[in-house]
Amino acid sequence: MFNTLRNEIIIRTAIENPLDGVTPKLDVFGVKFEGATQLILAGIWALALVLVAAKFLWNIAKWGLAKDRGHSDDISEGAAGAKKSGIAFGALAGASVILGGILFLASTAGA
Repeated sequence: MFNTLRNEIIIRTAIENPLDGVTPKLDVFGVKFEGATQLILAGIWALALVLVAAKFLWNIAKWGLAKDRGHSDDISEGAAGAKKSGIAFGALAGASVILGGILFLASTAGA
């Protein structure tokens, strides 16, 4: 039984990767498509940054008002929201670095 399992594992690992050497390129569809894709992605990214920044400012204001009024539940809620939106803003601002790092690791690993 173990011999059969070992042979099956060896056979399955011997299959070649059909995508070996293939990299994604947007210029295949033309310069206009590549430019439009980059423009749309940049617009979505900018909109996401604006929305997260607005949420961050809202949470900071909520936190400050709750502090002034002495509402302890709202203080913790505003602080937690500010932390989450601050982290989200940092991740959005560094999205190109994060995604570039993931693509670099994937290409280095041979994926």
